[in-house]
Amino acid sequence: MIRVLVQHDQCLWRTALRRGLAAEQGIVLIDETSRDEDAVTAALRLRPDVLVHDSGLLPPERAEALCAALPETNVLLLVDPTRRAGLSQDLTRLVPRVGFVTTGETFERLIDAIHRLIGGEAVIGPGIALAAIRARENPLTKREQEVLSHVRTGATTREIAETLFLRVETVRNYLSNAIHKSGARSRIDAVRIAQEAGWI
Repeated sequence: MIRVLVQHDQCLWRTALRRGLAAEQGIVLIDETSRDEDAVTAALRLRPDVLVHDSGLLPPERAEALCAALPETNVLLLVDPTRRAGLSQDLTRLVPRVGFVTTGETFERLIDAIHRLIGGEAVIGPGIALAAIRARENPLTKREQEVLSHVRTGATTREIAETLFLRVETVRNYLSNAIHKSGARSRIDAVRIAQEAGWI
């Protein structure tokens, strides 16, 4: 039996995956997590054979940490075909422990990908690999990414400063750097560019 853990921030996706996987022989869904739960922590507790995860919610460093902590667990990332440009080389270099399937594929292809991952095969389409190769290197520091992520929620500079225990001037500096590095015209434009590039 292949033990599968699912992480996706959309309830409809989680429900569809749960029902589909439950009908598959040889696969058992051991649990499911929402966006508010940490998939790495859940995986450490449940030790699945495969973690099926929304690619937009798993930064490369978390994927790498999971692979290091759980040598027997593979990760299958669901990639939005409209946002393949956001894939990074840091993620694709984790193949074959980490596999990639676009959400435009059939459910049968998803099941096939799970079995291939378990068999040690590389699961990555040529379009995804090419998108990762062409991806822009992330010029933002971790703190600049963090600040931009808070801008995405609509938080003000003061609110971001309070949340991150920083001075308002420090947050402004991080925002200014992020705008400059991304070639944006404003903080909102910087958020858009960073999201499209997969930096946040």
